[in-house]
Amino acid sequence: MTPDEYRQDNKAREQAMQRVTWISTGVDLLLAVVKLTVGLLVRSPALIADGIHSFSDLVTDFFVLFINRISHEEPDSDHPYGHARFETLGTVLIGAVLTGVAIGLVWDNVARLLGDEPVANPSLWAIGAAALSLLAKEGLYHYGRFWARRLDSSLLEANAWHSRSDALSSLVVLAGVIATWFGHGWIEAWAALIVAAMIGKMGLTLAWDALQDLADRGVPEDTQQRMKREIRAVPGVDNVHQLRSRRMGNSIFIDVHIQVGNFISVSEGHQIGDWVMRRLRREFPKLTDITLHVDPEDDAAISKQQIAPLRPDIVKALQAYPALSDHQRLQIHYQRQRVRLELFFARQPDDQCQSERHLAIRDLDWLEDIELYYQV
Repeated sequence: MTPDEYRQDNKAREQAMQRVTWISTGVDLLLAVVKLTVGLLVRSPALIADGIHSFSDLVTDFFVLFINRISHEEPDSDHPYGHARFETLGTVLIGAVLTGVAIGLVWDNVARLLGDEPVANPSLWAIGAAALSLLAKEGLYHYGRFWARRLDSSLLEANAWHSRSDALSSLVVLAGVIATWFGHGWIEAWAALIVAAMIGKMGLTLAWDALQDLADRGVPEDTQQRMKREIRAVPGVDNVHQLRSRRMGNSIFIDVHIQVGNFISVSEGHQIGDWVMRRLRREFPKLTDITLHVDPEDDAAISKQQIAPLRPDIVKALQAYPALSDHQRLQIHYQRQRVRLELFFARQPDDQCQSERHLAIRDLDWLEDIELYYQV
């Protein structure tokens, strides 16, 4: 399936994310067993610690599986817009885990440098286990990032970077084991501090980026401008204003006002709106929900201090003018909180209608004009 097809098929996207995470879980379990077994056999404290780290990764993998299932549930009465933000929340938590891993590495290796403790005992088995962990974790990183981009999933992206942090950790362990082989165990601790800084930066970046989405961050300005150009390209749209957007998981929600002709029918305005939404969904596949307001004018520039009356009050006001009240049909147009009326009569409007028309325009402060028609 293509990336766009995955975005449209919620179930297929969920299954693909579950498959990727289960593969990661299986590899983490295998590595944890291998590293702990070898570490205990050769008495390598670095390898034992890395094996325990891999077991802790299993917790993260199961957390991703859990969040993935929740985030793909259908909308319900409590979550009418769906559950996609659970995916963003999961990204925040994984970012926090990465930051915690970085802090732990700093603490452990600073203590090791100050205490001048060796990292590991020399062992070819330890070197082999660390190299296997490095290759496997780096492979998981590239595999996870490939599917994260294909599925547009920040959760898989965060988990992929978690695998990269483990690969870097394994690289440090490998360097430490090799350095210890040559009698220079202190090298591993300094390398670990550099790795910790890289992991910490990535964890904070992922968490901060996801927090922005939780705080209703919109799409970039250039994307908004593209959306406006696509909307203006629809025949009948005079202008577009008050476009607002927000992210929810891999989806985008927008609400926007379009300006159409002042005197077109409601059905024509609605039809123009339908074409606008069709064009936006075609050009921006991530758009999940569009709230469209069809306006006869730029309501962002109109003062709302005075508001024009609705039909019942207009009909009641016209009762003071008998000739005008004898109309067959009344059409109302609003512009800048002023009212323009079209009155249709079964007979040709006479002088009395014209006289009352002038009186009504003079008396009613909300009335802009009245046009009189003979409807055959």
